[in-house]
Order: sequence, then structure tokens, then C-alpha cells
Amino acid sequence: MVVIPVISSKGGVGKTTVAANLSTVLAERGHHVLAIDLDPQNALRFHLANDPHQCVEGLAEVAAGQLTWTQAMRPGHGGTVVLPFGTVDDEQQIELEQQLARYPGWLGDTLARFALPDDTLVVLDTPPGPTVYMQQALRTANFCVVTVLADAGSFATLPIIERMVDKYCRPRADYGGSAYVVNQVAPSRRLNHDVFEMLRARLQSELLGVLHQDESVSEALASALPVHRYAPLSQAAQDLSVCADRLLARIAAVAANRAAHAQPAADPAWQMESR
Repeated sequence: MVVIPVISSKGGVGKTTVAANLSTVLAERGHHVLAIDLDPQNALRFHLANDPHQCVEGLAEVAAGQLTWTQAMRPGHGGTVVLPFGTVDDEQQIELEQQLARYPGWLGDTLARFALPDDTLVVLDTPPGPTVYMQQALRTANFCVVTVLADAGSFATLPIIERMVDKYCRPRADYGGSAYVVNQVAPSRRLNHDVFEMLRARLQSELLGVLHQDESVSEALASALPVHRYAPLSQAAQDLSVCADRLLARIAAVAANRAAHAQPAADPAWQMESR
């Protein structure tokens, strides 16, 4: 099981769109994908669930003990499984956040009890900025996908997300690193292009991919379909495919590196006996 939070330091960057479409592409690559919505906006269902109207209850009710995890999960596009956040009022949300603050390892401990197949990818959609939901996600993350725009605001707020990753992820031996997706890139717009070049120079090898500005993204959402199914030949579909393949390659490289370092040292006594 590999846990992949899709995170950002600011809102409005298309994080949920990236999380949903990466989930469906990864599922079509043959992986079991569990997509969990950790954002109180409960918007992942509109991008991913086969029937968004059946996603009124979800993680919030599970945390409160009103539903089991199995009862809260819903089928999603491309064979994914979706755990919606659920629709809650302000008092329920405050109670949930207090619970998560008291139990910082709740999400990680719960996922560990699932006994999911080895090739499962758990994609987490998170609210922007420092929140208890983000902390839960980062404490259990194996690899982070950071979504940014090619604008001055995203560039200026990069240190916020990097500090959180440094605090909650990098000290752990099971963390494999971070990668960035630059969303809504429009080369014809001078400022957008200039900021993108700054981001590319700043991120270098951590740049996972680019999603060009493409009307098929919003059209696919309006049609309740993943981009690669709504418009398989679109620029956005190609961009998402590249990002998914690079993400899988990064995860595989991290796993191979861990396996190599986990090989037990040869026992000299055993070597002598074997001769």
C-alpha cells in the first residue's frame, strides 16, 4: 500500500481535479485505487463517484462511529473506490477536527488495519494549507503530489507546503519524496509562461509534470467523466497520462531502493558452513 496525498498551500489550484484524474489513470494502469476525500467541501465525489448523490455520508460518519468503512465506500470511475468526506454541519466538523487533533495517527492506524492488496494506491484529496486533515495525510504519506498554478501566489507560498512536508514526512524512513504538478499552464500568456519557467528552475527534478490549460477538463467534469474518457486525445488527457506514468516510476524507484537497503547482511558463519 502506498499513500499519496495530493496537497497544496493555497486553494483554487485544481487539486481535487488532479487527485480524481490521477486516480482513474492509475486504476487503468492496473492498480487498486482507494480515493479518500479529507476535504470538508466533499467535492471529490463530483469528479470521481459513479453516483455523487450517494456520497452524502462518508469519512465524517465513520470517524463518529455511525458507519463502518465498508458502508461509507462508494464505487468510482475506472474501477476506483471512493470514500467521500460526507456532508456535515459546523458543529460536526468542529467535533471531528478536535478528534483528529487528539489522535494524530488516526488515519495511518486505520489504513494499516485495512489489509489492502499490496499494489493498492491510496490517493488523498486534502484541503489547502495547514489543517488537521493535512497533518493526518502527511503523517501517513509515502509520496506527496503538490499541485500549484503558474502564478505568483503559488510561487510565493511554496515554502509553506515545503515546511509541512519537512516536519511531518521527511523524518520518516517510509517517505519516498515529493513531486509537483503545475496546473493550468498557458504558454501564450506571458506572465503565466514566465512564472512557469521560474517554477521549473526552482523545482527541477521534483517537477512531476505539467497540465496545460484545456477546456476539456471543465467539460469532462460537467459530463461527470474523467478527462481521459471524455476526451482521450486532448492535451489534458496526455498530460495526466505522463504525470501518472512518472508517478508510478518514482514510486517503483523508491520501493526498489528500499528493497536493496533491506537485504540482510550475509552471516559469515553461515557462509563458512555452506562451503
